[in-house]
Amino acid sequence: MNIVLAHGILGFRVKFGIEYFRGVAEHLREKGFKVIAPVVDPTGGIELRSGQLRDQIAAALAAGDLDAGEETHIIAHSMGGLDSRWMLSPANPDRIRTRIRSLTTVSTPHLGSPIADLADAPERLSAFGHLPFGLGGNVLEPALNALGISLDGLRNLTTALCEEFSARCVNEPATAYFSAAGGGRKGFPATAAVLLLFHQYISALTGQPNDGLVTVASAQWGTFDANTWPADHADEIGHNIDNLLVPPGFPYLAKYDQIVSNVAAL
Repeated sequence: MNIVLAHGILGFRVKFGIEYFRGVAEHLREKGFKVIAPVVDPTGGIELRSGQLRDQIAAALAAGDLDAGEETHIIAHSMGGLDSRWMLSPANPDRIRTRIRSLTTVSTPHLGSPIADLADAPERLSAFGHLPFGLGGNVLEPALNALGISLDGLRNLTTALCEEFSARCVNEPATAYFSAAGGGRKGFPATAAVLLLFHQYISALTGQPNDGLVTVASAQWGTFDANTWPADHADEIGHNIDNLLVPPGFPYLAKYDQIVSNVAAL
């Protein structure tokens, strides 16, 4: 089985000795799978990133890094799920020609993120005076900077853009689509400190469980795993951003094992 790990916004393979999907590729390779973790433009749009993802999958198959005789499955986090959907979609004239057996998205904002909406309209915060935000970017921008997310890249994930995208980006009939979502950590705090105010804002705005950036409702595409992950947006890929030296407090690798077990049965 071939597995492709597709990263989200401002993603990377390894930076400063830290993997985006922390330990996931190695963990799955030890189980005998062929695994690649492509790197696409960290702040580019969906069309650019999907083309880069397509080309790297094709190159890996040609080089033998993926087995051309085996089925290929994609596991995508956050914006990587949108990149993958467009790469696969019959609506895309430059879609991938290689058969992809499944796509599993993890906390992908298929219907957008309220936090992305704030990048264009911080005045939305005026309705939530009980939250410790001020109007304008004084609080939003430093928080985004701490996450390494540019405002330009985040605007690709607004509710309006993602809803329009999902309406035109039809599924590839030969691919099985699955999705999972993080609903926040158990107990308090529900997320790492840098995501906590975002989590509170989304909860106040939508009333929905969320991982600090994406609601559970927005993360649903295809067959959805109703057992939401007890994780924030970074925990889902193995990063406790309160302390990067310590893994998340839930068994995230077991979740990737579960995804692989699910698609292996296809």
